[in-house]
Amino acid sequence: MKDRKIRLLLVEDDKVDQMAFERFVRSKELPYDYTIAGSVAEADKIIKSISFDVIIVDYMLGDGTSFELFDLFKELPVIVTTGTGNEEVAVEAMKLGACDYLIKDPEDNYLKTLPPTVELALKRKQTEKELQNYHNRLESMVNDRTAQLEAEIVERKQAEYALRLERNNLRNIFESIEDGIYIVNQQYDIQYVNPVLVKDLGDYKGRKCYEYFNDRDEVCPWCKTQDVLAGKTVRWEWCSFKNERTYDLIDTPMTLPDGSIGKLEIFRDITEQKKLEAQFRQAQKMEAIGTLAGGVAHDFNNLLTVIIGNAQLALMNVIKDESLRTEIEEIKKAGDRATALTRQLLAFSRKQIIQPKVLDLNELLTDIEKMLGRLIGEDIELLSVPEPALWLLEADPGQIEQVIMNLTINAKDAMPMGGKLTIETDNMDLDESYFCEHSIEKHPGSYVVMAVSDTGSGMDKETLKHIFEPFFTTKKVGKGTGLGLSTVYGIVKQNNGFIWVYSEPGQGTTFKVYLPRIKAGAEAKAKEQTPVDDLSGSETVLIVEDDDSLRKLARETLQHHGYKILEAENGEGALRICKEHEGPIQLMITDVVMPKMGGKETAERLQPLHPRMKVIYMSGYTDDAIVHHGVLAPGLNFIEKPFTLEGLARKVREVLDAENE
Repeated sequence: MKDRKIRLLLVEDDKVDQMAFERFVRSKELPYDYTIAGSVAEADKIIKSISFDVIIVDYMLGDGTSFELFDLFKELPVIVTTGTGNEEVAVEAMKLGACDYLIKDPEDNYLKTLPPTVELALKRKQTEKELQNYHNRLESMVNDRTAQLEAEIVERKQAEYALRLERNNLRNIFESIEDGIYIVNQQYDIQYVNPVLVKDLGDYKGRKCYEYFNDRDEVCPWCKTQDVLAGKTVRWEWCSFKNERTYDLIDTPMTLPDGSIGKLEIFRDITEQKKLEAQFRQAQKMEAIGTLAGGVAHDFNNLLTVIIGNAQLALMNVIKDESLRTEIEEIKKAGDRATALTRQLLAFSRKQIIQPKVLDLNELLTDIEKMLGRLIGEDIELLSVPEPALWLLEADPGQIEQVIMNLTINAKDAMPMGGKLTIETDNMDLDESYFCEHSIEKHPGSYVVMAVSDTGSGMDKETLKHIFEPFFTTKKVGKGTGLGLSTVYGIVKQNNGFIWVYSEPGQGTTFKVYLPRIKAGAEAKAKEQTPVDDLSGSETVLIVEDDDSLRKLARETLQHHGYKILEAENGEGALRICKEHEGPIQLMITDVVMPKMGGKETAERLQPLHPRMKVIYMSGYTDDAIVHHGVLAPGLNFIEKPFTLEGLARKVREVLDAENE
């Protein structure tokens, strides 16, 4: 302003006052470059084309009041003049944004105060501008700090809250944020706790932080305050025993109003996130164990088939030596027991071969009720509570019986002194809220429910965490394999269901199994058994199996029944044999999983050469070419390893006879 004249706009309709203003400016040689407007309309035009430093406007003009021009002068200092002698007008002008006012007098003495008033107005406007710039910088700093804090807090839900900043009022930020915040000084005195923490933990005034959060009389051994006061930002987890919640904490240094360094701590409730992480880790562990169990069981099944089959062949040949027969029978019994164990492993790993049917769970329970009674003994009361209009489900009957048997045995073992076992069925439509309430995967829909409840010893929370893990058992050594409940878990998952358990020590246990309801219109089919009496044949059978011992066993078994046998150790060998063989091949028996070329691909490539050839697939489990989510594809013949010699011969005869019908 010292390098140029001050540009003034005088809005005044009184000619006398205009002249007085001009005389005063000239007589005092004031550094003003001024323009005079005689009305509101004229001022409106002038201000749109010329920029000014200060506006001096009379309160009452011929075509309106000075108040009507204030919207035009938003960014400029305005001085209001009035000849009414009424200071209320001047006060009103100040409220609307005027920097100052001058009250006219008949002798024009008010003009003497014009220069200092203009100078003061300019300084005031400059000060306001600097304050605004400072406010903007401060607001920008607060915004940057807030963004930094939000970036450090994982997956902060930014949409759930809005930070409203008011100048440098940091308290408003803290009270708007949804996470907990508290501030403590170097003496561990709590300076501030935001409403989120007050709601969870109560009033904080006059308390030390270790008293407020942990009910301690001295500083907590795990306290991070001294690290923070040394200038470090610390991130850690804290579990509150008061509300049993887990928090993600960020501790950072903060300058307190007295200039000292304190600690600002931000709490984020991650209790639900920790539960989900635990569930995810458990699912990964179960999946890894399942993969291992399935692979072991698959290889073991090949060995068992050879062991049991050769034992059967040996029994056929042993006539006189009864001691040798007894020893071979013991080998076969051991193989049968091992077969049951591998079936449990496969059920857990969800790779067991199943043949689902439309089932009425009530009818299945009725069929095995007597067996369950004998299983649990007379000292345990068995009570069935069926739902009269129970929905149908689709599952392998043998698997569901296995679930019921395992849960029943588990309940029996929990009631060594007797008790009551209740099996209930029900229909349930479940929405997402149910799954959230029970912290399990969300699969809303209609379910057939079976609840198995006992009045036994119950389980504590730690035991409940592990009950579905394979080989976990609370029984004494030699009293259980630890596969019963893991088998149940595998079967239920394989059938797209889920299982939920509730138990308290001394209060018994309830297992609830949820299996998807099938669509309306399906009907349960009666069990069909078509016995085959004559197992002999003369057809040509191609055996494709990469396990030499197993291939030899199958060859000897079928040759014993009169079949002509071709054999190959893999799919490529089968192709070569089929091309070289001149006669028909009525049947191919192939392993599902083989090196280079699987059984399904082998069958497809042989089909043009022998279009009428039937196929039997064999495996301890199958890949997706045969089984989709554990369900045998329609129209495919299958025999599960390990199989008996009679079972193999019977399956071959059934498939060949079906071809001739």
